Order: sequence, then structure tokens, then C-alpha cells
Amino acid sequence: MSTLPRYALQLPDGRRWAYYLPDPERPPGTRTGLFADGDPLHRLEPLADPKGFWYVGDRHAERITATYQPQPKTVGYRLADQSALSERYPATLTVGQWDERAGAGHEEYWELYERVTEDQPEVQHVYEGPFRPLEGRQPPSLDEPQWRADLPHELTQRPEYRHLFPGHIPGLKQHLAELIKEMPRVHCCFVDYHGISGIHVVIRVPFDEHRTRFVPNVGRNNRPLKSGRTVPVLVDRRLDLPVPEAMPGDTYAAALVEWEHQVTFWLRQVEDAAVDACSACEGKGYIAPEGNAPTAAEARARLTAMVPLESEADEAEFTQRIDAVVAAETAELLQQVRRVRSFATGHEYKWLHELLDGFGAHGGHL
Repeated sequence: MSTLPRYALQLPDGRRWAYYLPDPERPPGTRTGLFADGDPLHRLEPLADPKGFWYVGDRHAERITATYQPQPKTVGYRLADQSALSERYPATLTVGQWDERAGAGHEEYWELYERVTEDQPEVQHVYEGPFRPLEGRQPPSLDEPQWRADLPHELTQRPEYRHLFPGHIPGLKQHLAELIKEMPRVHCCFVDYHGISGIHVVIRVPFDEHRTRFVPNVGRNNRPLKSGRTVPVLVDRRLDLPVPEAMPGDTYAAALVEWEHQVTFWLRQVEDAAVDACSACEGKGYIAPEGNAPTAAEARARLTAMVPLESEADEAEFTQRIDAVVAAETAELLQQVRRVRSFATGHEYKWLHELLDGFGAHGGHL
């Protein structure tokens, strides 16, 4: 019998109690029942461990007993083939006679005789209390993210309470990468690509105004043929998502809430980045200037020439007003860009910052 303390985990509903009750080191047979102070216990669903050692009941027990059915006991052997009845092969053999005769070189006994067994009474195994109460949810089931408790090794072997202590859920990057690979328009997804920690995603998107191109078929010696097919023109958009490797927490339940929040957040970033490419800017985020586009000074000179001015003072005042209007509009535009930048602070918005860097008059940076 174990001398280590035992625990009863009070589940969040406040009415049920869960117990971790593994078989003894040498089980006396097949377990047939579990009882907490005489009331039956039931397997906790979903199973919280591979072997199903978690059981639940409606009381905080003082004493738990398990019943086992031992294997039937062999009390003799009976001749199955009566045609072989003889002095050498009698109708029955005791266990002692069987051991003497059915040794090496006498395999025929195993073919001629069958065992005679006798059922054995049930055996009880006692899990003595007291069972110290713990409050919290049940440990993670096999289809949930698993938990690594920050405890000394010997304490991590106690399934009753390790998920209630600080630790972390490993594998967040790998879990997210598998989900992202299944999303629409995702071309490829790598974890820690080229030594960059996080998830690297390439999204291929079409133009908002549908475009196509002709792709010729290839013949012998890789020569293009006149035949071919029409395919949509796509633009690659790259994301580097700084997803952490694990999700820490004071308890498994707390970490699981943040885990699910992170999964939702990062999937939304990929979904938001998968919008159609702008046809006006060729998917670059800015419109390149025309070759003969005037400079700001040239534009001001042309506008001044179109307005009749009586004196140099009038011309200076007009120029000052134009500069004031341009400065006000530029300030408002810069403020809008700063608001977007302040919102898009995470590294996952790198693609949006690239668009903002290319935005402005004549492709200038803001």
C-alpha cells in the first residue's frame, strides 16, 4: 500500500469529485468495480489519461475499495479425446500428475487434455484515506493541448495535481502551423524558417480586378508549344508571425484560455492578410509616379501663373497660402498613417508597414 498522500479533485461543478486510482503494482486479477465509501465510482469522461485511471463520484470519500476477479485456478486436467483413453492417457490427471507427464518431449498431452478450472472469490484492494481536497478542472484529455508543470521530476509523476501548478503548454507554433496550412490562399507555411523564430507564411492572392495570363504547354526539350492554358495572375504576400513556442500559465486552465486566444488572434492575422491585391497599385501598396509628373515646385509655379497677381506681395501671400494648405493636408495624412502604425504594432503587420512605407506623394515614404 502506498504511503504517499492521496488527493480528491473537486471538479468545477462543485458536486463531483475525481480520484486518480491506478491498479496496484501486482493486480490480483481484472478490476470489476470501484467504490467510494460503498458508492460506485465511474470512469471520468473524457478520459484524462491513456490508461483511464481517473474515476468520479458524488462524495469526498474517506475510503475507496476496488474489487478484482482473479484468474480461475487450475485444479486438474481432463482427457478431451476419449478415443485415446488408455493406461498411458487416463481420463483425468491431477496437477501433480500433469506436471510429471507433460514435460519436454510430450507435446501430445497438450493436444489430448483440457484444463479443469475453479472460479476464485473476488479480492478487494483498499485505497486508504484521507483524500486531501484539491479544487480545479480535470487534467487535459488526450485530444487537448498537454501540460508541462514546473515542478521537480518526482512531483510531476503525480497526475492528481500537476496541472494545478505553474507550467506551460508546449507546441503552440506547430499547432498553429498545421491550422494555417489548411487556410484558403495559403501557399506554404514553415516553422522557424531560415533560423527566424516564429511562423513564416506565404499567401497567394488574386487581384481585385480579375487578371489572367496564358501559360504555354511544354513539349520535348522543354520547348513551349502553341497550346496552353489560362491561369489567374496571383501576388505573393509574406508574413513572419512571432508565435511563441509554448504558452505559460499559473495553471493549465489559465494557460489554456490564453492558448485559445493566441490561436484565434494569429489565425485572424492570416485571414486579414489574405485579401485581394489592389489592381491600381499592382499589389505593391503605392502607385508609382508618371515619368513626366511635375515636382512640387513646378506645380506651384504653374498654379501661380494661372492666377493674376498685381504685386510681389500678392504673389508671396498666394504662395504662403498654398504652402499652408499643403502642410495641413500632409499633417492630416501623416496623422492617419501614425494611427494605423500605432495600431499595427506587432511584427505580424510587417506587410502593412511595407505598404505604408511606400504610400505618399510620388511614392515617397511616410
